Amino acid sequence: MPDFRPNFAATGIGTLPHIDAAAAVGDVLARLKEMPYWPQLPQADPCEDMSPQYAPALAPLLASQAGSRQVVAFGSLSREEALAGFYERLLVGPRESFGLTPDCAAGFFAFVETVGQADADAFPWLKGHVTGPVTMGLGVPGEDGKALLYDDEVAEALAQGLGAAAAAQVEQMAPLGRPALIFIDEPGLSGFGSAFTPIARERVLELLGATFATARERAEMVIGVHCCGNTDWALLVEAGADVLNLDSDSYGEHLLLYPEAVAQLLDRGGAVAWGAVPTSEFQGTETASGLWENLRGLLNALEDKGLDRALLASQALVTPACGMGGLDLEDSLAILELTAGVSALARAEYS
Repeated sequence: MPDFRPNFAATGIGTLPHIDAAAAVGDVLARLKEMPYWPQLPQADPCEDMSPQYAPALAPLLASQAGSRQVVAFGSLSREEALAGFYERLLVGPRESFGLTPDCAAGFFAFVETVGQADADAFPWLKGHVTGPVTMGLGVPGEDGKALLYDDEVAEALAQGLGAAAAAQVEQMAPLGRPALIFIDEPGLSGFGSAFTPIARERVLELLGATFATARERAEMVIGVHCCGNTDWALLVEAGADVLNLDSDSYGEHLLLYPEAVAQLLDRGGAVAWGAVPTSEFQGTETASGLWENLRGLLNALEDKGLDRALLASQALVTPACGMGGLDLEDSLAILELTAGVSALARAEYS
């Protein structure tokens, strides 16, 4: 992993409500100047939703339909034919076939173009994202009607394919000459351990591990996991994530139950990305100082549990709680402003 000391750098999560890709990128770059992210734009095109956007990378296991958020398994092939075709692509096919395409990732290509025109010392880190294997597997039914997550062979293939997609994304950004942080977006892990997601802990470790391993074999990056609900945070550390991203505005106290895991993460050079700015719960009355006060309380509580103050600060990021594709434009821009504001206040106090 590259030397990674973000020191409360601000970045973003997934979606924005914009229709125009260039405008979305401009709004990100104007506010998140140290670690901007490329925006998914599902209101502009349903194929930019988190499942259909990565279905082409997983062909022929998955297929998306133009103008729809629906993803189907295997298309016209049998399960065995689809698996064989996928592994042929993974093992001997062109790596770029796992990358994003302009027809379903307008925000990505506008981002690459705009950053490419900026000064070489602008935007020192870039942040991207890929849908995670648990979330993808939960969202697509197989031939038997059960989610593909519960088909062990197919779920393993999806996990490796999404790792290849993460690496291809890094390679697509490589000409920009900046290191990359890639989040594996796993809202599906919010239900982990409940009756709604009956999957063994060991199986989640295997799937995330396969995604991380494939990504790291193919490209150099820092890998985070974003989960906007509560989950087993120690599991993510055990799986090998470099960054944990949580909705700390709503679930920060849950992370306090895992001080040993957080300490292990920080000691090996990883970081916590604090989702300190509410999104779905955004009221419009929030202030950067009030949100920073809430985050400071969580940091102080971890200090009280024995974690080093300087390490907590150097190994921290600030983000919105989740993506903002379902919000209105005005609120999404206010949230980006607040994210940058909390970052600035944190740095001023911990410098």
